[in-house]
Amino acid sequence: FGVTADGGYYAYAYGGTNPGDPTVETVLFGPVLHANLFRNLGGFFHVLLGGEHTGGEKYTHPKVSFAGGVGVGMDYKLSHRISLRVSGDDIASSFASNTSNILCNEGDECSAHRRNNARAAFGLVYKF
Repeated sequence: FGVTADGGYYAYAYGGTNPGDPTVETVLFGPVLHANLFRNLGGFFHVLLGGEHTGGEKYTHPKVSFAGGVGVGMDYKLSHRISLRVSGDDIASSFASNTSNILCNEGDECSAHRRNNARAAFGLVYKF
């Protein structure tokens, strides 16, 4: 059992076209459950909660959205503290699509739009 911190910065859209110059910054924290599977190979499950900021799209409300999700992955232990990791997550967030600087009233064209974004990662892990 442990705690994980996760951050990401996404500056490029995959496929399709987006107006403006979209960017997404994500900061998430949460508990993680590890299990040894075979020799140096281990698996994990984590739950992440935090915030997400979208820029370059003229979103005005909210500036930072609550975000959260779940993910799974595998670690290959290289040493006592360092591992290689591959993981996948599904992160949900919600933003308003308003291009003006006024507050939105119910029925306006700036209602919240919930979205789920799948992501995959590969990298190094350092365990304290």
